[in-house]
Amino acid sequence: MQGNGFKIFAASAFILLSLYYLFPTFQHYLNEKDLASMDDAAAEQYRSEHFASLQSTREKALKLGLDLQGGMHVTLEVGVDALVRELAEGRRDEVFDSALLAARGQAETSRSSFVDLFIDEIERQQPGTRLSRYFRDTAEGISARSENSDVKAYLDAEASGALTRAMEIIRQRVDRFGVSEPSIQMQGNSRIVVELPGVDDPKRVRELLKGTARLDFRLMADPQELQSAALQVVQYFAELDEDLPTDTTASDSEPGTGPETGPDSTAVDTEAPEIAAASADSTADTTTTDTVITDVESLFTDIGGGESDSESNRFSEIFRLYPSDLPIFGLVAESDTAEVQRYLSDPAVQAMIPPGIILLYDVRTDQATEEGEPLHRLLGVRSRVEMTGDVLTDARTTFDPITNEPKVSLTMNSEGSSRWSQITGANVGKNVAIVLDNVVFTWPNIIERIPSGRTEISGVTRTEAEDVVTVLKSGALPAPVRIIEERTVGPSLGAKSIKAGTISVVAGLTLVLLFMIFYYRTAGLVADLALLLNLLFIFGILAAFGAVLTLPGIAGIVLTIGMAVDANVLIFERIREEMDTGKTLKASIDGGYKKAISAIADANITTFFVGVILYSFGVGPIQGFAVTLMAGILSSLFTAILVTRLVFDWFVADRRRSVAFG
Repeated sequence: MQGNGFKIFAASAFILLSLYYLFPTFQHYLNEKDLASMDDAAAEQYRSEHFASLQSTREKALKLGLDLQGGMHVTLEVGVDALVRELAEGRRDEVFDSALLAARGQAETSRSSFVDLFIDEIERQQPGTRLSRYFRDTAEGISARSENSDVKAYLDAEASGALTRAMEIIRQRVDRFGVSEPSIQMQGNSRIVVELPGVDDPKRVRELLKGTARLDFRLMADPQELQSAALQVVQYFAELDEDLPTDTTASDSEPGTGPETGPDSTAVDTEAPEIAAASADSTADTTTTDTVITDVESLFTDIGGGESDSESNRFSEIFRLYPSDLPIFGLVAESDTAEVQRYLSDPAVQAMIPPGIILLYDVRTDQATEEGEPLHRLLGVRSRVEMTGDVLTDARTTFDPITNEPKVSLTMNSEGSSRWSQITGANVGKNVAIVLDNVVFTWPNIIERIPSGRTEISGVTRTEAEDVVTVLKSGALPAPVRIIEERTVGPSLGAKSIKAGTISVVAGLTLVLLFMIFYYRTAGLVADLALLLNLLFIFGILAAFGAVLTLPGIAGIVLTIGMAVDANVLIFERIREEMDTGKTLKASIDGGYKKAISAIADANITTFFVGVILYSFGVGPIQGFAVTLMAGILSSLFTAILVTRLVFDWFVADRRRSVAFG
């Protein structure tokens, strides 16, 4: 055994390191087993008392992919159409809007980029149109004299940049959310694929991903004008003798032209935080937004509520007037928001809304119908944005020193502080709305000027406060995104995958072990030892580098088992050839390893490069397969060449022992 000191040290070191990195996985398994045996109350208490240690163990444990532990697979589409519309600012006309709408429809089935479809549609509707009439950007050199090719290149660059920025912002949000080993990949010209293993709150993640984080500070409508407009609208629908059309173009309206509701809007989120605002200087009085209604039925006048026998007067059944001195247009039940949206999108109704006023929903749902369904306030907010979230320098979760209730503290830069001071100083006695993604999060009454540039959002749970901070700190998405595909893999399905994968590995390993013992006798036992160490090293490598084990990764492990044995077979056959020539056992082992090493290296190195290519260009399952394949190749080379040689040298050192090679 002389001269094998380094081999013994290397083998021992790798075994110890593998056990060290796999120990948290074993500990995490025992923790989960113990928690599963407890009742819900005891388990929750245990998690609360040992949160730090459980979190640390979970982070260090071998991570499982979406297909093994469950989670969410989400495909997001970046709204390039909204980006193009925003870049045109106020220079749009009928041709522009028509081309935009047509391109949006074509984009659902076409593989061409939205910019190409949009430009082609403009050329078709109005040949010879100069795109520079719609788009100007002096910073990028786009002026009224720019050629169409220059404008197209500008739009392509903006769309590509928006996709890249959206992907980075989503990555930051996911990282702040605390998902371990998420997969975020671009797909095509406008899509982002997100895989979040272990997620158990799909609704929360859904809202976190699609929120654009556009924070606005807006003044609110005059309460009397708003109440008068609401009454006119109710009377208008009450006097109609024919049904209103149920299909409108409301979904194509710009953000802010009406109440933002629908399947992709957070405006009607029943899980949305209940928020009241207050400045850091306690100069914003929010008690006016907490008016207690002792008799809800008194608010529902004969015009604005109650049952109606007329089908054309359906609006009076689902919309409730709210007589008050607050800028509240009315109340809408949770399930009726989409229908109210259609009614209010009527051009005649829009003409009744005071000029410069838009209707947005309040996240508060502190009132309810007789059946207990939440009622959302529909607020009148000025369309002019007084200040945007760009002035924020910090957003963090804080706690009230007296009540310990969580709050979101907002801090502004010098420009924002100055502007906030001007806004609050010039509008004392009025309400100001803080709007996030076209939803009014809070609308305090200003009682005096606020010079500090600080304000707070209170009335939220800790989780809700953390989500608001996450969205604001990650930054605003350059364009809105919508979820076009969502798949949720349940933990039970992941457990079945783990069971099936375990069976396949055990079955393959058992067959190989038995075959090697049967065919190569003593040498087969040595190969089996190397094979078991090979599996230990593979899982140790995955745990050490924080790699994710997926179902295709398990397939890679099964493949590696065969490849590892293949290396031993090459060595053993060369040793047998050497022994047939009459050489001693020691000389045959030396010759066998020397002659087999080149063939083993060639096969494994080329396969390793294939794994590198698969990992570089593949996504999701392909990368999972590539990771275990590369880890398996490295560990199999180590065990087949170094570990087995070390064992054979130990056999040869004692001449009384013999080694059978079949």
